[in-house]
Amino acid sequence: MQKTVEVGLKLRKKDAPDYILEVIELFTPNGELAHARARVSITSYDLGTRLYSVSALEDSRFFEQI
Repeated sequence: MQKTVEVGLKLRKKDAPDYILEVIELFTPNGELAHARARVSITSYDLGTRLYSVSALEDSRFFEQI
């Protein structure tokens, strides 16, 4: 099932269930693939923000929607 990546989407990393992402911004760098900036946390520890390609976030082998 293809999920639509949008601001506010929460995802869990499949191989690390305590690794949670929340999409906070979507953008497309000049001529590149779409990317999402996500707030990342493990359990209750905030790891800050990370940049992911939208295609990676949509891949059900890596992430599942919460």
